[in-house]
Amino acid sequence: MKTGKSINFIFQGKTVTVFNQRSRLWTHPYDDKTPQMATLSSAGCGVFSICHCGQWLTGHTFDPEALADFSTANGGRDDTGTNRPELLASMMKSGLARAYGFRYEMDGLRNDKETLWDHLAAHRGIALCNLRVGHIVSLADMRIVDGEKQALVIDSYSETSDPRVTPIVREIIRDSAIETEESNEKGFYAFSRTQYAMYWASGETIRDFNLLHAL
Repeated sequence: MKTGKSINFIFQGKTVTVFNQRSRLWTHPYDDKTPQMATLSSAGCGVFSICHCGQWLTGHTFDPEALADFSTANGGRDDTGTNRPELLASMMKSGLARAYGFRYEMDGLRNDKETLWDHLAAHRGIALCNLRVGHIVSLADMRIVDGEKQALVIDSYSETSDPRVTPIVREIIRDSAIETEESNEKGFYAFSRTQYAMYWASGETIRDFNLLHAL
């Protein structure tokens, strides 16, 4: 079972590196305030998700700590978390987006799902979105099962056991298993839970997405 900072596996012929946000080893600062209190472990879902997108599009693994520093220095980190439109625009302006294998069309957070499904179905690129309020994931592909549109999610926080996410999980990718330690009310270790960082999910709750167009 994988518990470290990242896990690696092969999915449909692709090498996938998932950065495990639950690992407390992600101590790199990611905060817009001084002194910096937030870290990649506590607030890095947007950074990790963009790194996941870059690897899916290019086959290369990217450094979340370097992207976190770029984000903080270029308006991508504010007091609510990662400001995706600002960070993606800065990546385009600097040329960094090209290194990650995508083009961003400066169209902000979108909610027209048919455009999203067309984008994923045609393999024009990948997307960032919220499956629940406050947490960013990557959407790498789509499929239709029994008439339901489903997205392939890459989730740095592996939230398949979260009651806000569990109802929309349709299939887990078993190679993406991550073991997490759960604590009791006194903060002591209580038990381990297995969650999954990649899974197929219903499109029901997808919102506020950014389309990243493959180069």
